[in-house]
Amino acid sequence: MPEVNHTERLIVRTTLLADPRFLPALADLVADIATSVGLAQEDARKLDAVLDEIFRNIVAQGYQGDTRRSIDVTLLQRAHALVVAVEDQGLPFDYRPLQEGQDSRFSSILSAGYVDQATFLNRGPHGNRVELIRELPAEDFRDKADPQEHRATVEAAEAHPEEAIATRPMHLEEAAELARLVYRCYGYTYPGEFIYYPEKVEAKQRAGLMKSYVACNQRGDLIGHLALTLPRPGAKVAESGQAVVDPRYRGHGLFQRMKRQAREEAAASQVVGIYSEAVTVHPFSQKGSLDVGAHEVGFLLGYTSGAVSFRSISESDNPRRQSIAFLYLAALAHEPATVFLPKPYRDLARRIYDAADIPRTVVSDRDAGRVSLPAAGHLTVSLRPDHNQAILTVDLLGRDTPDAVRSHLHELRLQRVDCIYVDLPLAQEGAGELGAGLRELGFFFGALIPEFGQGDVLRLQYLNNVNIVPADIHTASEAGRTLLATIIEDQAAVTK
Repeated sequence: MPEVNHTERLIVRTTLLADPRFLPALADLVADIATSVGLAQEDARKLDAVLDEIFRNIVAQGYQGDTRRSIDVTLLQRAHALVVAVEDQGLPFDYRPLQEGQDSRFSSILSAGYVDQATFLNRGPHGNRVELIRELPAEDFRDKADPQEHRATVEAAEAHPEEAIATRPMHLEEAAELARLVYRCYGYTYPGEFIYYPEKVEAKQRAGLMKSYVACNQRGDLIGHLALTLPRPGAKVAESGQAVVDPRYRGHGLFQRMKRQAREEAAASQVVGIYSEAVTVHPFSQKGSLDVGAHEVGFLLGYTSGAVSFRSISESDNPRRQSIAFLYLAALAHEPATVFLPKPYRDLARRIYDAADIPRTVVSDRDAGRVSLPAAGHLTVSLRPDHNQAILTVDLLGRDTPDAVRSHLHELRLQRVDCIYVDLPLAQEGAGELGAGLRELGFFFGALIPEFGQGDVLRLQYLNNVNIVPADIHTASEAGRTLLATIIEDQAAVTK
């Protein structure tokens, strides 16, 4: 069982036989702990329903009905969330029933309100791990906010261009002021919803997973914010997000000032780069990143639900899903490396790497018969019900990886997940062949992300009956327009 890291607080760890007779006792334990840390009884029982399905799946498939085997269950608190982790040493998952429509592992997971996020880690003969993540209750700033404050801020005159503004790291006790800033700028509709909950923001800050930078006017009011978030402890890259600037101060260069400070501190912490997801309903967020030296490395089409409020941009009662631009900013010089790309993307990858000044040797796999892969690979499936999307992360390539991805794609399509992504580890030979095979299933180029995993990652994307209108997507540079056009052409090529 993996060690619990310093960002987590262990609550209980137990081992029990894989016998369904013990499920009620396990369910009672999980429900009691869940309610003790703040979940409502109804939410705790929904968590139990998902746990029941996972337990029975392990017994039936992983252990083939052998109730003498054991299952490990761990409950822990990670930042402001309860995590229920279930581990077994059973057989690798059998994908054939999935392909034949006989099983649906994710039906309960994807039910509204059951869990906020779930990950399924298949480690081949080394067992499996499932994590159910449920955010704990917290006070929503929007419940007590004055709607007039948002309207007044959006309609207010611009601030004086010479007003003195300071940028600095945010203090923990300013999480409530941050929520108020976001509400003033976006009302109820900011997509990173956790930022409306000061307790959740403070928990992420205390866990060391989020570092915020703010801008303040002469009165000391927060008028800008930008955060660096680590996807996991010790990650070599951080995500730049939650970029908010008071409409009265846009055009004052606050985003650029905060991002430069964030990059300097990231470099001091040996974080090699910063990636960001910029909206494409307007080009301003993209331009802010480009101004400090970032480069476009991809576009994810239809990534978000689209209900965001910006000044001078009308809101729709039935908004289409919005696309995002994926940008990368180097904080330190990157070490040279060799990456294996599908043949259709070799030239595109070289252009992206060269533009970002990242030293990479782009090659293709050797002949398929000469690439030696283990029988079973490692695959992690992460579900985001709030975004209605899933990410399939290939941790280790194996001969079973193509079937694994194909089977999960089949089920996720049936579950009507809108956006499905596959992250390929480009340091592993065989990634090029797998990527080429996934194009035959309808996956197309999404983004090239340096140092995102154990090396660089190629993110391929699949849209499940999502309508994309290219005119909705705005770019901030000629390079961005060219890359977007290439991705749209690639989508058309794989969906013929």
